[in-house]
Amino acid sequence: MAERVFLDGAAGLPVRVEVAQRMAELYAEGIANPNGGHVEARRARALLDAARHAVAGSFGADAAQLVFTGTASEALALAFHSEVRPGSLLVTSAGEHRGARTLAARHAAAGGAVRLIPLTDEGYWALSPELFHDIDGATALLSAASGELGAIQSLAPFISSWRAAGGGAIILDGVQRASSGSIRMNIGIDHLVIGSAKLEGPVGVAALVSATDRKLVPLVPGGGQERGRRGGTEAVVLADAFALALRLSQTEEAETAAHAANLGGAFDHALGAPEQHGLRTTGPRDSTARLPGHRSYAADWVLGDDLVAALDHEGIAVSTGSACLSGSREPSEALQACGLSTSAAQGGLRLIFSRTNTPREPVVAAAALARVSQRIRAVGVAQ
Repeated sequence: MAERVFLDGAAGLPVRVEVAQRMAELYAEGIANPNGGHVEARRARALLDAARHAVAGSFGADAAQLVFTGTASEALALAFHSEVRPGSLLVTSAGEHRGARTLAARHAAAGGAVRLIPLTDEGYWALSPELFHDIDGATALLSAASGELGAIQSLAPFISSWRAAGGGAIILDGVQRASSGSIRMNIGIDHLVIGSAKLEGPVGVAALVSATDRKLVPLVPGGGQERGRRGGTEAVVLADAFALALRLSQTEEAETAAHAANLGGAFDHALGAPEQHGLRTTGPRDSTARLPGHRSYAADWVLGDDLVAALDHEGIAVSTGSACLSGSREPSEALQACGLSTSAAQGGLRLIFSRTNTPREPVVAAAALARVSQRIRAVGVAQ
């Protein structure tokens, strides 16, 4: 197989070697149901408890505050289901990912009110005093950073204004920022969603961390597992691997961020001005204000899926901006919220450099993007 360059880490990264080895060891050992009363079950319970303590502690919480789930979407839905009442006000941003938007749409369809925080042209929340009017008992559902645009939101101004105005629970999706160490429960949030797959951990495990005064209403009652908050036999090996991946990512965060930023800079240098390739930069114009190594663009002369497919043929794995939108011809709502036209919002492209990318890969990727852009545009002109 020809050399591949993987630049879709914002959607999920391959499991790192140390984590895969740990999982293989545990599977080979044989892990019992942690809810039994025998030695094997107690061993499994000890592993699960240790993972719960480690993950919760990384965000300044006690183990009892954490519920393991199967996905971040499930964790988000659990918090939403527990907090948002029929007919109540939900405040979310115009640039949220599809999982959050789907919850908001269902709430609106059931008669609830939804208030959108508009975005600036760089993808940041455009906060105004009007947003905080009459929010007593309202719920906020927001992401700490945009995986599509790379914008890292400033949480403190929103949280302080929300609390001062008497707002209710804040549900924060921290999946894109879990390794940064900057998000902890004591910043004023009520629920925090975190996942494993973007930390080089396994798919199939995530977590919801909740403030001690918040009561969760289970989506799956089951047999009382997770303190009655999420039924079903716990995935001990996945939880253990999640904890290890999180610890490694947080320990290496500064080094990884610097590496990703350097590769992003090398890509910028190799590509040159995006405009010469018919591309418009989306998200923050200052690359240091983005998620490390994140780059995103839009083009009004091609569908994002077609651009992704062409780059895939060249050996470069990227995405249109959100894995949830792959295969869809719909314009990106986040790009439209930033002021882009419908055609440009259909031509989104996202790539991100990660820990395992090599210094050569930015140059290879930039050359491929330039080549593909020239070829597709030439065909369009000829037609």
